[in-house]
Amino acid sequence: MSEPGHRTLLVLNLGSATLKAARYERSGSSGTRLLQRVEIALSHPGPDLDAALAQVIDTLGLGAAPALVGHRIVHGGDAEQARALDAAELERLRALSGFAPLHQRAALGLVSAVQGRWPRTPQYASFDTLWHARLPANTRRLAVPKAWHALGIRRYGFHGLAFASAMRQVREVHPPVSRERVVLAHLGSGCSLCAVRDSQSLDTTMTSTPLDGLPMATRSGTLDPGAVLYLLRAGELSADALEEALYHECGLRGLSGLSGDVRDLLAAGSVEAALALDIFALRIAQGIASMATRSGGIDHLIFSGGIGANAPRVRAAIAGYLGWLGIELDGAANDRGDVRLNSPDSRARVWRVDVDEEAEIAAACAVATALPRS
Repeated sequence: MSEPGHRTLLVLNLGSATLKAARYERSGSSGTRLLQRVEIALSHPGPDLDAALAQVIDTLGLGAAPALVGHRIVHGGDAEQARALDAAELERLRALSGFAPLHQRAALGLVSAVQGRWPRTPQYASFDTLWHARLPANTRRLAVPKAWHALGIRRYGFHGLAFASAMRQVREVHPPVSRERVVLAHLGSGCSLCAVRDSQSLDTTMTSTPLDGLPMATRSGTLDPGAVLYLLRAGELSADALEEALYHECGLRGLSGLSGDVRDLLAAGSVEAALALDIFALRIAQGIASMATRSGGIDHLIFSGGIGANAPRVRAAIAGYLGWLGIELDGAANDRGDVRLNSPDSRARVWRVDVDEEAEIAAACAVATALPRS
């Protein structure tokens, strides 16, 4: 008789503040079926990943080792599909840690925690970079010497699991989106945009690391490299202190001097908070216009992420800067948080979705392992 966990696929999605997990069950030829989800708050600094994993196992009632564990790994380099986390692959991913220090090391630590508990259970990774694996050369290549490009200084793009989920959800209610021009706006603790045409990623705001592009909750986004050199040469900050500041003290927190949480800033009512939110909305609107340029126009704008899906005042501020593009929200629909947000007169459809990264991880692992797809 098979052991109890032989039909179970466990998906682990490690973020900077939470560990999201989902348990799926193999269901014969019909695919996989979601059984349960859980979200565990992580302690800081240095979360205890063994304890978090134990809490997931207890909450999901995993009495036996699952058949497979699938992980979200932020940086997959040049990988074009989910991969088995064998020794060689783990070494390759460790070498990419410098490009995503906030995420990569912790995710690989979680892989080790799983291996320590279930040494015989195969583990697979789906990468946030997969969505952008076929970026055009004129997007992928940066204006740096070939030697730097060979070291990995190129555009990878991130938030791919969220982008894939957003496209999947809108496709379910509006199938033509697969053939049309889309700008995806994933706005949360991390923020990025993506230009899509014919369901292919053409451009995105993040480059080699998840630090680039839009201002975020506590990350700087694009910053003059000369300013970074100045801070280093002036002796104001060491490289480690500068990295810490760029990831944790900039963005909305740095602008407002108060918080990186949009909810705090909306409630504050101070001049500094209002300015931070205005700069945030303006830079996002400028980025959306840039993405629309890359795709030759815009038929759809899709908001997702903790801010994009849940902050109607921020969406309205962004749309206010995009009136010249013919983008117009229906105020009541926006306030309610409907799936469809645009007014009848808007030249582009505007959508709001709650992404499901765990389902995308499960689907990618299903393909990679020949498990039935969910």
